[in-house]
Parts: sequence; structure tokens; C-alpha cells
Amino acid sequence: MRAADRERVMEICRDVWDGHDYLPRVFDGWLGDGGAAFQAAELDGVVVGVQRLRPFAQGLVWYEGLRVASAQRRHGFARAMLASAIAEAKDQGFREIRLATGNPDALRLFESMGFHRLVDARWWRGPRVEGGEPARMPDPSEARKVWPAIEKSPGIELYHGVTADFNGARNMDAAELERLASIGMLRVGPGGRAVAALREPWGQNLAVAFVAGRGGALRELLMALRFEADADGLSHVTVTLPRDHPAADDMTASGYDLANDEDSSYIYGLLL
Repeated sequence: MRAADRERVMEICRDVWDGHDYLPRVFDGWLGDGGAAFQAAELDGVVVGVQRLRPFAQGLVWYEGLRVASAQRRHGFARAMLASAIAEAKDQGFREIRLATGNPDALRLFESMGFHRLVDARWWRGPRVEGGEPARMPDPSEARKVWPAIEKSPGIELYHGVTADFNGARNMDAAELERLASIGMLRVGPGGRAVAALREPWGQNLAVAFVAGRGGALRELLMALRFEADADGLSHVTVTLPRDHPAADDMTASGYDLANDEDSSYIYGLLL
């Protein structure tokens, strides 16, 4: 991708999500990121497609930003671009390529190319609340120690071993809890019996990519996140939870509502 392609990319994005595509906001940042491959597909010298490959953890590469100009859709461009990205990831020695999508039309493409579904995500939203204590941030050594209890919590298998982070779904394990704690992105409930892994938000909210725990400890943590949103001047908490996760009852009891009852977003992975 080149700086001169900006205007053409903006044209391609105009009919994506009713004109609310995020790509125009991140174009300059992606263009300046030398650690990722921001690529354009051309037809007769005109850009007709966009995609990006970004290493985000050891052995893992994130695929994002797939766009094809409306006039060139259903002509095999998306499939050819994705196949090229898979081949490039293999050549660079990555073990797995992962992606996230909320586009139902893209599911058939990804599944036909061998991707398997990891998370069927639902979005829950809890408004900020005044007056309480924000959730506690553990130190890294404590975070690693709570994993044995957390990995046995109800519904954790629905994450299929990854965080529901649509910025890059990492493996969820003791090392990941420790990493998140080291950068201030982990919260724990009473006695370490519940945890919430944060992600970079897309708006003025506290964004959670993984929750685990049960009972009073989990509900107390969910409320503490709403208190934290208020303390930080944010509007609400957004929690990504797999479909049919048993914590849905705890979400409702803690003042959260299901924000996308009619649709889902998905995380997929492909072993290379």
C-alpha cells in the first residue's frame, strides 16, 4: 500500500457498514507500521482490494482489513488475496493465522479456506455507575497464580483457548494473565476467584475480552468494572462473551444488557 492509494481506499470503504468503516481512521497508522504487511490488490493499475497481515504474538499472525471494491466483488479477488496472505504467513514461519469478522457473507469464504471457528461472540454493555471501588489490578506474579482456579471456571471452554479480543486473539493461559497484569490490563475479583482481561477499546468505554469466574466473586468484579468506567470518565463497559456462556446470568444480575441480540461476531483460526 502507498500513500497515494489513500483516496482510492476511501472510495472502496464508502459502502462498507453504511459508510462507518474503520479503515479510513487507521489508514495512516497502518501505512506507517513497518512491522505489518498492508497490501493492495490491483487490476489494470487500479486498486480493487485491501488486506493486512500483522504479527501479534509468538507464532501468530493477525489477518484484517479485507476489502474488495463493490464493482469487483464475486470475481474471486477476496479468495485470491486471502490465499496469498496464507501463503505469505506460511513462508514466514508462522504457526497460525487468526482473524475476526462480523460479516456473515465472509464466513463462507473463511470456512472454505480451512479456517475453524474459535469464538462466537456476543457483546454485553453495562453503563457506568458512581460510588463504588474500581476493580483491583493484580501484580504479574499474583496473576499467574490464579490461573489454576480460573481455567476450571464454567464456560471457559467456549473461548477455545483464546481471548475474544478483536484486535488480536491471543492464547489464554497463565502466561497471558501475567502479561496482561504487567501492562495494567487485568482485573481480579475477591480472592482471585474471578478475572477480566481488558483490550484496547474502540470508543469511550472499558473493553473486556475475557471473563472467568462464578457466583458472587464474578458479580462483584462485573460491578467493579462499571465503577471503574465511571472513575475513568467512560460511558460504559463492553464485555465480549461467547454465545451461551453461563456467565450471561451474572451479566444480567450485574446490570449488563445484551447489545447484539440479533447478530454475532466471530474469531477464526487456521493452523499453518
